Amino acid sequence: MNFPMPFLLKLRFFLVYLTMTTFVFSSLGCSYKPSYLQKSESTKVSERWRALKLDPAKLSADEKTIHEKMGPPAYIRFFRNLSVGREPVYEWIYDEPVQLFMFINGKKVDYAVLDENPSSLNEAERNFLLWTGIVVGSLAVIGGAAYYFTAEDE
Repeated sequence: MNFPMPFLLKLRFFLVYLTMTTFVFSSLGCSYKPSYLQKSESTKVSERWRALKLDPAKLSADEKTIHEKMGPPAYIRFFRNLSVGREPVYEWIYDEPVQLFMFINGKKVDYAVLDENPSSLNEAERNFLLWTGIVVGSLAVIGGAAYYFTAEDE
């Protein structure tokens, strides 16, 4: 005799698989470390690295100029520009003497409005995704429940 797998057991296997896949691949999108940072150490401050070794070949023209003049920075910090585009901003921090240099897309800027939230989505996009997820999830649950309770057994 061949018994079909119950719907809830199938759903449970699917949810476990989806959760495991999410945990495994979530770390791939969480690194905002610049590509030119070859060796670094994490610090207690979020999105900040102690710069041990830089790859000069991957530096932009503005970054090379600062690197040749000041040497490698003590720390590199990641921010997002508080604008619609939310460009990545890397701040080079020198501690002797204390100096800060900010780069947006490899170009040195004197001033930028910074946001510590590392997400590339602005507030409106985050709200849209949140409510879209809630609506789609609710419709999926209602549809799944309706199918489960109204479907006839074969």
